[in-house]
This record gives sequence, C-alpha cells and structure tokens, in this order.
Amino acid sequence: MNKRILGLYKYAMLSPQVKRNLFRIIPFGVIWFVFSIVYSLLEKGLLGNLNYYPATKGPYNFSRSLLITAGFSLLTGLFIGTIETLYLNKFFIQKSFSKKILYKTVLYLATITLFLIVQTVVTSSLEMRTTIFHKQVWGHTWTFLSNYAFLTVGVYIAVIIVISQFYAEMSENIGQVALFNFFTGRYHRPKEEERIFMFLDMRSSTHIAEQLGHVRYFEMLKAYYSDLSDPVVQYSGEIYQYVGDEMVVSWNLKNGLSNNNCIQCFFAMKA
Repeated sequence: MNKRILGLYKYAMLSPQVKRNLFRIIPFGVIWFVFSIVYSLLEKGLLGNLNYYPATKGPYNFSRSLLITAGFSLLTGLFIGTIETLYLNKFFIQKSFSKKILYKTVLYLATITLFLIVQTVVTSSLEMRTTIFHKQVWGHTWTFLSNYAFLTVGVYIAVIIVISQFYAEMSENIGQVALFNFFTGRYHRPKEEERIFMFLDMRSSTHIAEQLGHVRYFEMLKAYYSDLSDPVVQYSGEIYQYVGDEMVVSWNLKNGLSNNNCIQCFFAMKA
C-alpha cells in the first residue's frame, strides 16, 4: 500500500509536460499490446492443435508465442510512442494529415520489420533450445521472411501503425482531454463544473493578414498556435478551441489556481 502511495506521489510531482508526454506515449503501448493479443488468438485459431508453423515448419507453442509477441508488441508500441512524441512529430508538423500518416507508416514499418526479425530469431532459438547464431535458426527466419505469411504479418502491422498514427493525429488536433472525454462518454452525461477560461486574440490580426496574404497568414497561424501551446501544457491548461486567430484556454479550479497557473500561463505566452 505504501509503495502505491509513493508511486502516486511521484507521479503527482512530475511536471505537466512529462505527464502530457506519458499520456501520449502510453496509448501506443496499449494499442500494440491489444492487437498483439488479437493476432496471437487468431493465429491459435488457424493453427489449432499444430505444434509447428505450416508455412515455415518452425516449432510453435501458443503460450510462449503469446508471451513473446505481447511483450515485444508492448515494448515496440512504447518505443514508437516515445519516438513519435519526443522527436519525430516535430519534423512532420508542416505536412498534411494524410502525408503525416503515410510517411510515418513507411518509416515505422521499416523499423518494425527489424523488430520482427529479432522476435522471430529469439522465438526460434528458444523453441530449438539453441543460440540465436545457429544456422537452423536463421534458416527458419529466412523461410519466414520469404514466405507469404510474412506479407500478411506485414499488412497486419501496417494496419496497427495506421490506427495508432490516426489516434495520435486526432489527439493532437482535437486535444488529448477532449478525445479522452469522447471515448469515455463524458460528453453524453452533462455535468456542471466551475472552470477558469482565458480568451486570447492576436493583436492587429486583420492588418497582418492583409500584409501577408491569406496563405502565408494561415501558415503563420499554425506556427503561432504551436508556440503558444507549450505554455498551456507547462501550466496544466487545456486548449478548449481555436476560433480564427482566437485561442480559448481552460482550467479546472484546482489546476488553474495551483501556483497561479492561469496567470503564469498568460505571461509565459506573452514572453
């Protein structure tokens, strides 16, 4: 019980930025983990009582395969989520929704293929009770990679990547809290709350738009919103909506009043 309380205390002490990153990374691991379980169950249903893979003649054990596949998938999902959240997302910020998903899917699929090769080698070596460098282990691995079965696995993985990327982009555009509330059905059960709101407008936006032209102006708005989002996260705010050049930020009373977050957020955005 004490360990649990200590764990909750440590989480509470994390910065809003770290909490937000964790909240973005963990769903990747969950999505990959769930789909790995589905895949293992489908595989078991197709193979039945067989103790080998018909396509490669490699040994098959359901319990061990389930454990390894789930473990690798969870780690892979968390790895992708970390790379996506901390690094890769910044490089594709100017790309369209569809191009982001396409480019990232290709990149992640290449990375996952490498993970899949490692998983196959490890699984084969455990089933054969030999080292990963044994000739027979790599023989089974190559048979799997050159077989139609590998293509179906590749397509399945691509689907998981697209789904996780779609979730990430929707979360980024709609907002994590809004998306979470949508999935949990909170918007279907009206609830009265006391909240703090801050309304921000760009000064002289009409004049700026006339000078830049509408295309460059909206490109500037994207950068403008991106820059202002960091202080919102830093001071535990939630972006309620964008209205043209207006940005509406909201806090519940606890987060907004704690350390004067709602006030500090304004000055951080101004800076």
